[in-house]
Amino acid sequence: MEFSWSIPTIASIQRTNFGLVIVAAAILDLFASTPAAVGCLLGGAVVIANLWILSALGGLLLAASRAGVSGAAAKLGALAIPLKLFIIIGIVYLVFSRARIDGMGFGFGVLTQMAAIIIETGRASLRGAS
Repeated sequence: MEFSWSIPTIASIQRTNFGLVIVAAAILDLFASTPAAVGCLLGGAVVIANLWILSALGGLLLAASRAGVSGAAAKLGALAIPLKLFIIIGIVYLVFSRARIDGMGFGFGVLTQMAAIIIETGRASLRGAS
């Protein structure tokens, strides 16, 4: 079997990630604890929002580039992506320092995005090979 590497869409990754977060939270609620399930939902929500914002910012940067925007505005736009990361890290830090969030559950929620990317890359590759 020969694989043809194709790129999955952001929307397909987000849909798969949402499903994985729900399934992982249900499993954690059933076998671990409700706080772990809540942490999983929170971790999944953070990575889903992060990818959505990253996708929107990337689209805006590409549109600005196509429109010929350059100079300080383009540099400020490119700076928005790492700034977004620092804001997300700050929000996660505040949530962990102020609320009782289960770290294991949060970690499982975050890892669902990596699983969704692997699943959707495999699906896209199999579709491309057909």
